[in-house]
Order: sequence, then structure tokens, then C-alpha cells
Amino acid sequence: MLMGLKRKIVKAIAFVKRFDVYKSVRWRRKLHLGRAASFHICPKSIVDIDKTAKVSFASGELVVNDSWFATRKRRYVSEFRLDRDSTFVCEGDFKLYQGASIYVAPGAKLVVHGGTFLNTNATLNCFHYIEIGKGCAISDNVCIADSDTHCIDGKKDKVMAPIVIGDHVWIGKNVTVLKGVTIGSGAIIGAGSVVTKDVPSNTVVAGNPAKPIKTIEKWE
Repeated sequence: MLMGLKRKIVKAIAFVKRFDVYKSVRWRRKLHLGRAASFHICPKSIVDIDKTAKVSFASGELVVNDSWFATRKRRYVSEFRLDRDSTFVCEGDFKLYQGASIYVAPGAKLVVHGGTFLNTNATLNCFHYIEIGKGCAISDNVCIADSDTHCIDGKKDKVMAPIVIGDHVWIGKNVTVLKGVTIGSGAIIGAGSVVTKDVPSNTVVAGNPAKPIKTIEKWE
């Protein structure tokens, strides 16, 4: 019995050291999350969810500004912002590592199917619709944006287009994924690439603009 109590105390201390307890509890209550869903906010995080935003998160762990190493001091600030009338759907575990940021604009929708992470300083700006499949690895300094945010020659209808990323996609460091792109399941995007066109499933692409290099069966 004493051993069980000791484990609980150690676990509670570790939780307090790792997370911003006040923010985590506050947002958990505001979002009315069930027992199967955990929203953990680490220190140096900016979380701003408009009262009109719709959040669908039934199970799994959502973490803002996590770290790969317990002893590593966080150097960057992460942001998680849902603007008015936006929609965020999370189906399973999703982690933003230190410095990673998400912004969902008014009326826009972001869907994440779980088992995915955004690594250090990655940014995801959703102005229309972005969907990310299961088990995706999104590396450092990646930029994903479904809008140019500015129009050329007054063509406002061409500013935004949805982005759909399949299951088990690996996006390498310093990659930019632009509007209107579909990345097939099992694909790998080489470091430093700029993705302007659709990527077939189980295909390695690289370059600016990104082009197919070879097909693969799987990656680990």
C-alpha cells in the first residue's frame, strides 16, 4: 500500500515539473473534455481558443510544447490558437514539440487523425482546410500553409486550397507544403523540399519544387 502511494506521489511530482498545471486544468475544464482525453500544456506555451471555436477531442493525449528529453530546458515558445468559428478535430495522440505552432483561422477546419507530431519550430497555418492522417512525423522547421494569404492581380478565389496528408507520412526538416496539395500515405518528403504538387503514396520526393525520386514499400 505504501509502495502504491509512493508511486502516485512520484507521478504527481513528475506531472507538476513537466506541465503547466494551471493552464492544463483550466483548458480541460473550458473544453469539457472527457476522461479519455488529456490536454497537457507545457511551460512557455500560448494557448488561445476562441469561445466560438469547435473542438472535437474524445480520446488520446494532446500536448503543447513537449520535449524529447526530460532534462532539456525549453528554449522556444509554442502557440496553439483557434480563432472564431474555427474547427479542430483530433482523433488520438497529437504532440507539438518545443517551438511548434498551430493557427486555425476564422471558419477554417483542421483535422488530425492521431499518432502524429510536429517537431521543433514547425508551423501549421490553416486558413481553409488541412487534414493530417495517422502516424505522421513532421520534422523541425516545417511550414504547412493552405493559403498564400495575399492575392495576385485581384484573384482572391485562388488564394486558398485544402491540404490533405495521408497516413504514415514523413516530412523532413525545413520542408514547405503549399496550398492545394495531397500527399499520399507512406510518402517521404526530403529535407528542404517545397511541395507544390500532389505526391503519390509510398513515394520519396525532394527538391524545389519537389519531384519523385523513387518508390518504397515502407519506412520506419
